[in-house]
Amino acid sequence: MKLDPQILEVLNNFQGINSNIALGEPGFVRTMSTSKTLMAKANVSDQFPYEFGIYDLGEFLACLNMFTDPTLAFDDNKKFVNITDGITSFKYYFSEIDILTVPTQDINLDCNDLKFTLTHDELNQLRKASATLKTSNLSIRKSDSALFIECVILDKQNPTSNQFKMNVANCDINTSAEFDFVLDINNFKFKPAPEYEFGIDKKQVALIKAGNTDYWVALDKTTTYKD
Repeated sequence: MKLDPQILEVLNNFQGINSNIALGEPGFVRTMSTSKTLMAKANVSDQFPYEFGIYDLGEFLACLNMFTDPTLAFDDNKKFVNITDGITSFKYYFSEIDILTVPTQDINLDCNDLKFTLTHDELNQLRKASATLKTSNLSIRKSDSALFIECVILDKQNPTSNQFKMNVANCDINTSAEFDFVLDINNFKFKPAPEYEFGIDKKQVALIKAGNTDYWVALDKTTTYKD
């Protein structure tokens, strides 16, 4: 079999989240960070003949990248895959899935207490501000007029820290509560997309959609939500 470029795009993104991965579940690929603060699921066409585990996804992708157009031949006993161009080959052994850090189920939350969209450029601005101010805290809260939200990069542990603020009018506030949703921008390991659709639940989970991939990010413990 040949790997679809869409699968390779997903795997290259997911290796930045966790080197462990389980493949072969019909119709999608999932991963989860070792800290369990970030989970991702990409809806992709099913190509693999059965489920198998990869311990080091970066190494697996490096083996694939040794070839211009590799063919994968899966062992009938589910032990390994041969990656070849017809002249040279890698015999790559699978790992037992139960020893890997991988998700086993989705997070079933609506995540619609707050919904907003950031463009690719806006998200990059927040990342650059985070690097400039040397803090990974992203605070999301209502503006004084409640007509838009503010995305603020700051150090939550330092009340006099320098701050970068971005007003976001493309939002849908579905709660009357006062909130300060705090995210760790280090968890923003999203694949490139024209825009990112954020949905945040008061149960301290954010869902971010980037094309065919969903990312669930746990909110920081400094988050506040007051009905």
